[in-house]
Amino acid sequence: MPMAVWSEDLIFSALADPVRRKLLFALARGGPQPASKLKAVAGRRLDATLKQLVTLRAAGLLVTTPDPQDGRRMFYALAPTVPVAKTETGVVIDFGFCRLRPA
Repeated sequence: MPMAVWSEDLIFSALADPVRRKLLFALARGGPQPASKLKAVAGRRLDATLKQLVTLRAAGLLVTTPDPQDGRRMFYALAPTVPVAKTETGVVIDFGFCRLRPA
């Protein structure tokens, strides 16, 4: 896995919103998903969910790939550099200066 040097300010800004943290954990647990599925996790309308996904992508935490079956849709996934570890208690995202565990 490639190592990334994370900007603390950028990461803290991206993680400040609880909806964005929920989206990160959903992707860490379930792998790539379309925004239409992630809106249930976010508890928001599709447009509001997309806004949160764009913010996470701009922070370098997400990547997108076209849906092979429907080229109009995109799949969102954690960037390969996001440090995810699976433990017996769940998923942990560890940036070195900040460790996220699900609530």
